[in-house]
Amino acid sequence: MMKPTRNALLFPFLMVATLFFIWGFCHAMLDVLNKHFQDILHVSKTQSGFIQTSVFGAYFLMALPSALLIRRIGYQRGILLGLLVLAVGAFLFIPAGLWFKAFWAFLLALFVLSSGLACIETAANPYVTVLGPKDGAAGRLSTAQAFNSVAYIIAPTVGGAFIFGSHQEAGAEANFHSLLIPYVVLGCVVLVVFGVFSFVKLPDIDAQDENQKSADDGSVHKAPLVRQPHFVWGIVTQFLYIAAQVGVNAFAVNYILENAMVKDASGATVTAPLFAWYGSITGAAKPEATAAYVVTIAMVLYAIGRFSGALITRFVKPNLLLSLYGIANTIIILLVMANIKHVSWMILPFCWLFMSIMFPFIFAMSLRNLGSQTKLAASFQIMSIVGGAIAPPFMGWLADAYHSMAICFVLPLIGFIAPTIYGLIYPRLLEQSGRAA
Repeated sequence: MMKPTRNALLFPFLMVATLFFIWGFCHAMLDVLNKHFQDILHVSKTQSGFIQTSVFGAYFLMALPSALLIRRIGYQRGILLGLLVLAVGAFLFIPAGLWFKAFWAFLLALFVLSSGLACIETAANPYVTVLGPKDGAAGRLSTAQAFNSVAYIIAPTVGGAFIFGSHQEAGAEANFHSLLIPYVVLGCVVLVVFGVFSFVKLPDIDAQDENQKSADDGSVHKAPLVRQPHFVWGIVTQFLYIAAQVGVNAFAVNYILENAMVKDASGATVTAPLFAWYGSITGAAKPEATAAYVVTIAMVLYAIGRFSGALITRFVKPNLLLSLYGIANTIIILLVMANIKHVSWMILPFCWLFMSIMFPFIFAMSLRNLGSQTKLAASFQIMSIVGGAIAPPFMGWLADAYHSMAICFVLPLIGFIAPTIYGLIYPRLLEQSGRAA
């Protein structure tokens, strides 16, 4: 059977890349939901952190079953199943917002929605890594993730306009109509995408193809996954990085508001001039919306980092670039923790620029030379996303306990040190994996 040419692989790559946009939108909306539920349901920061727990807990529980199912039914059918579950989760926001109007109901809807995302990501991420030459896997996955980052730009803007853009009288019954609109539209879009994928035939790249490609250059690693250091430490690194990323995302709005709007000695609120100016030009209805629009700028930087990261790998090795970006984010988080009033909030958005390549690079680097074990290994990488379920409640507890958002960023600090170290020692880890038996 003839192998698909590079041009023939372009269309399926673009089709799968649309999925990255969908789950990027779902993830980015979480950053707005945290603050929204704090305001409208009067939950604490610790409690609002359980939004991320419900989402990334679903990844942990569903990734391995999804991988085992995908091994039986293939990448494309796995994607279709994930899209259906995702649509169901999106439409569950309707009863949650119109009838139950309770925090647990939204957590349940997010859990179902994220179970669909887990299935889609378990199929789509490894599919992109094997959809072409393995030396370009990190850059290819970073390019696909760029579609994800475009959604990250749009979601905070949608959240700022629909969710924070509506006014509610103090003491009035919670009204979730503005929250339902984005998720109902999302569910409808997902059903359309499901219909398109039902009629498009993706190239069948199975484990046998991967074994043959690896055998051709003699680089396939035969040892069990647990004995391959580049994979094992990739899982640990991804866990810590995702904890950092989700933690930063979850409380970005809270931190920006706390740092940009400070009470003086008389108790009056002093707003940073640039923050006030930005709120006026964006037409933000209230400070929370302004903060959400600041996150939009961060997401623009995120998208720039994704697109540029794939190009930079032509000149800089992925593991070295990962380390350099890890160092940059370590410095940024230290400045955020310094909590320089009216200043640190402007530094925080640059964190997304250097986060941009971390997930795809760690993912692709840890799956290198795994042959028939690639699908199973990918499921463990998706399970490592559970770091995002653990970090926000812990960060929320720190913020509640110390009455400061700055202190809770110690957890992201650890998460950005990890990729720095992994990138530096990666060549040695890969060599050890090749010798493992």
